[in-house]
Amino acid sequence: MTRIDLTQFENRSPAPWTITEDMQEVVIPANHESTMEMRLYTGSSTNARLIAKVPDLIAELKKTYAREDELLDALRIIKEDCETGIAQGNIPIKATNGIDLTKIRNFANDAAL
Repeated sequence: MTRIDLTQFENRSPAPWTITEDMQEVVIPANHESTMEMRLYTGSSTNARLIAKVPDLIAELKKTYAREDELLDALRIIKEDCETGIAQGNIPIKATNGIDLTKIRNFANDAAL
């Protein structure tokens, strides 16, 4: 999966971005680079609503990427623990109840890539 490089959005104007009463412009507040707010003419209320949600979208994407990183780390730990247990002979590859540790290890490895 290719991720969007979120560093390009780090210095953007803070939320909330608002919409003018006529629903044609998005009002972007001033940030550290500009002391003036910016108004972006969108030509339609649909475009204005979508553009105004950009800060929320970026925030949610950051949370999603962080959670994905946590899950990938967990999968790597599972894979490594399975490999260590098998290599040391501490864990049988096939348990008496039919669970195959190599399948678990391989799944964790494939999912973590």
